[in-house]
Amino acid sequence: MLEIGFGATELQAAAVGLVTGLIYTAVRAPIPAPNVLGGIFAILGTFIGFAAVAAARGQLAFIF
Repeated sequence: MLEIGFGATELQAAAVGLVTGLIYTAVRAPIPAPNVLGGIFAILGTFIGFAAVAAARGQLAFIF
């Protein structure tokens, strides 16, 4: 069973990403992530596709 949850780990990851983005921008370095919206949507779409197939197989649980 695959579990998709939103908790402390996800909040910490978001905080680390935010701080990383701030630091990279402050020192005018290229960010270590797609710097175009299309790239970000591609990553999001990949995850949504993964979740959709897992849900269709009955192997997905959402936890909060």
